[in-house]
Amino acid sequence: MKQFIIGLLITLPFLNVTAQERETHYSSWNTININKKLNDKWSVNSEFNFRRTNFLRDWEQFIVRPFVHYTFENDLDIAVGYSYIKNYSYAPYSTPIDAIENNIFQQLTIKHSFSTFSFDHRLRFEERFIDTIINNGDNSYTINGTTYRNRFRYKFQITVPIKNFNTTQGVSIVLYDEAFLDFGNGLRPEKLDQNWMFLGFVFRASEHIKIRSGYHDIYAKRSDLFINNQVWETTVTYKI
Repeated sequence: MKQFIIGLLITLPFLNVTAQERETHYSSWNTININKKLNDKWSVNSEFNFRRTNFLRDWEQFIVRPFVHYTFENDLDIAVGYSYIKNYSYAPYSTPIDAIENNIFQQLTIKHSFSTFSFDHRLRFEERFIDTIINNGDNSYTINGTTYRNRFRYKFQITVPIKNFNTTQGVSIVLYDEAFLDFGNGLRPEKLDQNWMFLGFVFRASEHIKIRSGYHDIYAKRSDLFINNQVWETTVTYKI
């Protein structure tokens, strides 16, 4: 399993997409993440994702994601949560009309810290309830019920501190790769749905505020089309 994951991470960025059509668009993703620690073991999070594309002209997605964490040790965390996702119609290759996804997810994060860097694995399984879009045959579309699908996400992240100003302020480099596996409506992977790569900086402004900003490159496979979304992403985390 370990060798498979390493091979997947090495291979994904070099997937050959030249034989198929590729669409590229440019987005700005901005997230507010609020964290409240209840005690030594329990904490709650709320994410608010504001995603715009086509040089900020159009909405791409809006996501609200509350979840609850339980920490066994400093290096092992489990979480369960819910995502409300509104997908907007912004291009011929996007959803033809605005549609909603509701999903429930379970998540395991394993962290490893060393003297000069740290890395973590995040495994997330999602049960997705997606609006079913019906083509009316007259160039119009309607929503008719929901489609159920499962998806597994594996994220590998490395964080390297480069400057500590004091005990609560510092700057780090962060790099991650995340693979999405589509399970259809079963428990066996059917295909690679998309792959995310991110490179950026994390600035710890204080004990309560952390800002992460950087370049996010996304490839999504849709039928015979590859969609490349080149994103500048910024996340502000506030710990209450």
